[in-house]
Amino acid sequence: MGPKFPHIKVIFGAVVFLSLLFFTLSSYRVSGVIPINLSNDAPSIHTITVTVTTTAKASPTKSCPKSSTTSISPEQLDVEQIEADFPGGYKNPNPWFQTPSSPKAYAKELKGLLTEEQLALLPAFKAAAQHWPDKLRKIESFYGINRTGSWQDHINSLDDDGLSPLTKWAQQYIYDHQNPEDCSGKKFYVLKNKWPRHGLGAIIRRVFIEMSVAMQTNRILIFDPENSPGNTLVEEDCAEHRGANASLECVIEQLSSCAAYATPENSVHEIDTSEIKDGKVRDTVPFAELAYSSYFGGTGVSPGGSVLRYWWRAQLYGFILRPNRAALERMADLRLNKTLHQGYETNRGNVAKPDPREVPFPLPPSTISIHIRHGDKAGEGRLISTRDYIVAAERFLLRNPLSYMKRAFMSTEDPGAIAEAKRTPFINPIRSFGNIDWTWYYSNIPRVDGGPQANLALAHNKTDSLLTHMMQLWMAVECDTFVGNRNSNWNKMIDAIRCTLMDKCRAPYIDAGFMADWINFP
Repeated sequence: MGPKFPHIKVIFGAVVFLSLLFFTLSSYRVSGVIPINLSNDAPSIHTITVTVTTTAKASPTKSCPKSSTTSISPEQLDVEQIEADFPGGYKNPNPWFQTPSSPKAYAKELKGLLTEEQLALLPAFKAAAQHWPDKLRKIESFYGINRTGSWQDHINSLDDDGLSPLTKWAQQYIYDHQNPEDCSGKKFYVLKNKWPRHGLGAIIRRVFIEMSVAMQTNRILIFDPENSPGNTLVEEDCAEHRGANASLECVIEQLSSCAAYATPENSVHEIDTSEIKDGKVRDTVPFAELAYSSYFGGTGVSPGGSVLRYWWRAQLYGFILRPNRAALERMADLRLNKTLHQGYETNRGNVAKPDPREVPFPLPPSTISIHIRHGDKAGEGRLISTRDYIVAAERFLLRNPLSYMKRAFMSTEDPGAIAEAKRTPFINPIRSFGNIDWTWYYSNIPRVDGGPQANLALAHNKTDSLLTHMMQLWMAVECDTFVGNRNSNWNKMIDAIRCTLMDKCRAPYIDAGFMADWINFP
């Protein structure tokens, strides 16, 4: 006797057949045998060109079908330009939506609504914003003001959460290697000045690479007393008071307390890789590398590669670039000299007449550091325009309106960049920032749109000029947000110092250039 419900088998078979057919067609569609037309789905807003190419895998029995290429117009997605957010200006379609006016416009009217007790409290709010006691203490210590201890004491007083991981340990580890309790029996690597035309940032980078190698051979790095790195950045007589020749150590802490123990017998001028156990020179010191990876043990994170190298080099930046006591005193004098610094609040009503503003110490909360690297950088890579730096800052501000303001400390070798900024109250026309127009802070120091040596030559004393530029670096680290381009050594110094000599490593860093410029930088 046949099945009771034969039609069920027929239906089931049809479902299976249709499912297999649908799956087969979908597979062909995804693999490119049936091309997908994306042009109808492309968004119609602004930017980049995207090319999608789909091809089918070749098989022994079938010829490979032609690829299908669909281009999105360059006018559609300009993600790097701030106008892409609101290309025609922001116009909310709801009739009830209105951008509120700034309290500044009717401050007198507001004050008339307050009691005498409330009015009396207003000056205290201003004082609290300008001089938070803990922030002021840290910044003063950073400049050596009211600090009696060493750089290591300063670092140990900072908040661990704001430092790069293991900074306090790493700084002590490097210091102990360079400054052992007993210098006898130690080996040395005596480093000559191989880079007479380099600026400060490039020389520091060269020195810390050599120091990392020296540590891998268990040698202490010292500067050659006759031809020391950085001797072209300072005056020839800058070290006469201590019976030494010109050196970068005229302005930074002496790298080692054991330099007097170096002899021809225990020293080398070039590293022999055979001194390393496996003969392999690494980007990092093995102990530091394992300490860093062990720090993250149990968290499910295994950092390495470019991140590990960047962390280690930031630690070496921090250790080498510690101004000595005399340098700090001069930098503090320069910083507190009110006539040396200038501030302007731009005026969109008349860009030719910005309003002067005092530059306080420390810089106000939410101030952005913008270091614009122009000059001879064009010989090494592409230049980022002043406008692009400002665009990067405004994009960040528009997304973080509660904590950040349109005010920035600008450092640069290009006087044209400062002139352009003073004429720029805004790029994005949106009025929803904490303040409507930009306030720019900068220092009135000699500038030429050229290389480091050309800028040092503008002053009558190269040593003092170098300290003035180092003071610019310290002012940048006073800030709470950072815009730069890590393809620049100076921007790398800002990035490293904020994470090792100050506890601002969690502060936002916005790169105005390629986002990944830091990854493969030599």
